[in-house]
Amino acid sequence: MSRARHLRLFVATAAIATMVMVLLAPSSPRVVEAQAAPSRPNIVFVLTDDLAWNLVTQRFMPHLVALERKGATFTDYFVSDSLCCPSRASIFTGRLPHDTHVYDNTGPNGGDKAFNAHGDQYSTIATDLSAIGYRTAMMGKYLNRYHMATPTPPGWTNWDVADWGYPEFNYTLKQDNKVVHYGGPNEKGKDNYLTDVLSRLGDQFVSNMASRRPSQLFFLEIATFAPTPPTRRPPSTPSSTPGSSTRRPPPTAWPTRRPPSG
Repeated sequence: MSRARHLRLFVATAAIATMVMVLLAPSSPRVVEAQAAPSRPNIVFVLTDDLAWNLVTQRFMPHLVALERKGATFTDYFVSDSLCCPSRASIFTGRLPHDTHVYDNTGPNGGDKAFNAHGDQYSTIATDLSAIGYRTAMMGKYLNRYHMATPTPPGWTNWDVADWGYPEFNYTLKQDNKVVHYGGPNEKGKDNYLTDVLSRLGDQFVSNMASRRPSQLFFLEIATFAPTPPTRRPPSTPSSTPGSSTRRPPPTAWPTRRPPSG
């Protein structure tokens, strides 16, 4: 088993109880009763795209702040690569870009195409968790340039993934093996805003697991396209948020001499 696989299983399943050997004398070992193994957790992982940390405040995101207060904040966290797809590939596999061979968002060395060409889809958090009995669900943004014709990757039992969801309207979702089109903001009686759709699908998944499979462990990833441009705000929100700025930040000198695409 690879080092990365060990790391992913450790993170996913928390600590494993161990049998402790206490030596009373060189020739008389004694076994101390092992601690009861903690139950493995259900995992809900929410990944946003380009969310500014200064928006995670009581004023703008009170629900997220409430979760933060009950949890932990990693103040010295470093991503494997600040570019979108290489970072996502690392999240799925636990490996660095020089091991996943995903170096860019597009092209022969980037995106979903490079991920699959290197065989990374066969060793991910989904395959690891499903191997130990988890039901796994992926919703939203998978990898850059993901295409509807691509087969659902191994390890995922539920699959609700969009191809180009940045505009938040007029997109398609591959829901398991069925391609479903969602329309614009003015479709009567239907909320097509992608972030809201993902929220509903995630809520349904967790509710179904709790009511129909209460003993079944699950892992759910919801990856939004928001708030990275050209994401649109939902029609129900005002055109501007009090205290926020719509001024664009200064240009960034990207290491690759070009901004990321996708």
